[in-house]
Amino acid sequence: MAEQNDELKMINHLLEVEKDANSLISEAMETSEKKISEARAKYNAEYKEKTEKIIEELKNNYEASIKKISEEHNLIIDEFKAYLEAKPQNYEDFVKFLDKKFFKKA
Repeated sequence: MAEQNDELKMINHLLEVEKDANSLISEAMETSEKKISEARAKYNAEYKEKTEKIIEELKNNYEASIKKISEEHNLIIDEFKAYLEAKPQNYEDFVKFLDKKFFKKA
């Protein structure tokens, strides 16, 4: 009977050790999941912040490029208008040319 009692004590002790080990493993898993979740949230926030910064920079570059190109375009148009206005106008020759091209008898 004493042998059986010792065996039961040993089995109960082993069951307690297994229960404690299981509890430790569960706590470790919860802790690791919490740390992973916190790290994921941190890096997602950093990623979002960096991508928003890049997007804002690209948007500003785009707007600056559009403004620069528009200003260059307007300058070229104004220069061309000035060039055309500086040219002498010969309306008589132009009218003769039109008459010749459109009203010439075949």
